[in-house]
Amino acid sequence: MFYKFVGGTESGLLDIFDKAVVGGSLKFTSALGFNDPFEFKFVSVPPEREVFDAWHAINDPSRNAAELEHGWASFSGNAADWNTNFVPRQNLLRGLYVLCLARRWDSHLMWAHYSSDHRGFAVIYRPELLAAMQKLTNFEGAGDVAYRSQPPELRWFQATREEMIGPIVSTKSEEWAYECEFRAILSGPERRTALYQSVNSDLVAGVILGTRAPRSLVAEALRLQRGRADFVVRQVTSSSRSYVLSANDVEANTIRYGHTL
Repeated sequence: MFYKFVGGTESGLLDIFDKAVVGGSLKFTSALGFNDPFEFKFVSVPPEREVFDAWHAINDPSRNAAELEHGWASFSGNAADWNTNFVPRQNLLRGLYVLCLARRWDSHLMWAHYSSDHRGFAVIYRPELLAAMQKLTNFEGAGDVAYRSQPPELRWFQATREEMIGPIVSTKSEEWAYECEFRAILSGPERRTALYQSVNSDLVAGVILGTRAPRSLVAEALRLQRGRADFVVRQVTSSSRSYVLSANDVEANTIRYGHTL
């Protein structure tokens, strides 16, 4: 299963529930707008001159000698970091859009950070969601995020575009490892806040409600369940003897005591 944590105001949560859970809408956020501005970093590794010339001879033979020298000069001098790191990173990110999912739902940090202190919910997606996303226009790829202590290397002109970009969009600092993140990537028009795509809402298996979820949100989830017998509605709880999170099936007119504040 995949999980998407959702937070916001009560009215905002109800709106997202209607669009994402009932309607099957997926939000792919611009890579430029992530909450961590240091994501998608890479270490620029310049090629040997022979590799540089050989690549252009095969892939861009129209370049004249002066243009080749100008391109080669971008890897040296005071502007090298600007030319081969900052500018290419900006050019890459402004046309990429990312859907961030989680592989697990029972993380204290995820509930605290992404569901408005347990007032929100987590959407449960069936594994078949991946196949549905692969059919979307401009789908670029998907996979689990790798957590590392150092950014990946970008070896110019020494690999395919996919081989160079893949590690950049799927590597994060090891401090984010608690997210157990799975990403799907779309390309699209530059500098939009997000792209929205729709999939069959049957791919939404259910929701897990935060411990402090408003009653209006609980009521909406149960209302949807009445029309879909297979739709799961659970709520987070934990025993007094452990920090481990668990989830109980929600029943109408029943409020469970879950050792909360």
